[in-house]
Amino acid sequence: MGSFKHQKFYELQNVGDSEDKISNLPDCILHHILSFLSTKDAVATCILSTRWKYLWTSVPNIDFDDSLLYLSKVNAWYPLEVTCFMNFVERVLLLRDASIMKRFRLSCRVCFSSSRVHAWVSAAIKHNVEELDLCLFVEKCFMLPHCVFDCESLTVVKIEMNCVLELPTCISFPCLRTLHLSLVTFPGDKSTQKLFSGCPVLQELAILDCDWMNLNSISISLPTLKSFIIDDLPSFDSNDDLHGCEIKVEAANLVSLKYIGYLSNEISLYNLSSLVDASVHIPVTRERQRVVAFRTLKLLRGLHNACSVRISNGAIEIMCYIISQYFQIYPT
Repeated sequence: MGSFKHQKFYELQNVGDSEDKISNLPDCILHHILSFLSTKDAVATCILSTRWKYLWTSVPNIDFDDSLLYLSKVNAWYPLEVTCFMNFVERVLLLRDASIMKRFRLSCRVCFSSSRVHAWVSAAIKHNVEELDLCLFVEKCFMLPHCVFDCESLTVVKIEMNCVLELPTCISFPCLRTLHLSLVTFPGDKSTQKLFSGCPVLQELAILDCDWMNLNSISISLPTLKSFIIDDLPSFDSNDDLHGCEIKVEAANLVSLKYIGYLSNEISLYNLSSLVDASVHIPVTRERQRVVAFRTLKLLRGLHNACSVRISNGAIEIMCYIISQYFQIYPT
């Protein structure tokens, strides 16, 4: 009994002297561990020990999100917290070392300042960021830094921004493989055409809830494209047909296509010889039946190479309308 107590006492004496095995791991493993934490928590690890003091300055993933500033029951925020958030972002980017940034995510729904956001995004580009994810609530117009549109390191770009996507004269994304655009308003035929033409190796394209009203005709010709999503569902006005554009898609290696919307734009599909899976969701509507019917027929014709095509009840109803109106069926 006495020997057992002596052993436990000896073990307790040595608890403080035990080896910190986690801190002895290589930097690359510790960076991987930190990448699962929020940026705020990753920065907080600097107080653990001397070993951890500067590790956060080279963490590969940076994520700033001001959504926590919202109060739970009222649509308001504390000015002090807004200032603290902005200062935190600037301090983290200022103290970061020269290592490559894997992912930079910035969500500013409250703390939007054009000059600061411009500077923050530019800082990420200077660190050769590979994935850029921006969610910006813009009260007026805002133009992203020009350096974004000729960045050679970017492989993923996701932009959610409720304003016109102002584009520079020259656009070049030599390594971009994924492009997601949400809520943006396309500026015009020429600029928008340059955007898609400037992505020579693009494999995944998603255009979600965007405004096409400034466009007449746009061609998306991307031989490397494998996945394409167009979601135009959330809103529709009867005048949209007057402002809709023709979207021409040519993608010989496209494997998956998904369309959701009211077909306020006319979609023309060409050379989808590799198409495996297609999905068409058109809500049931009693208005614009003739326009939607012909646009639906044109869309479905472009999917003739697909191995599998899933269509919504609305699309089926539209096809029945076409048959009843334009094909006379005689009894046998």
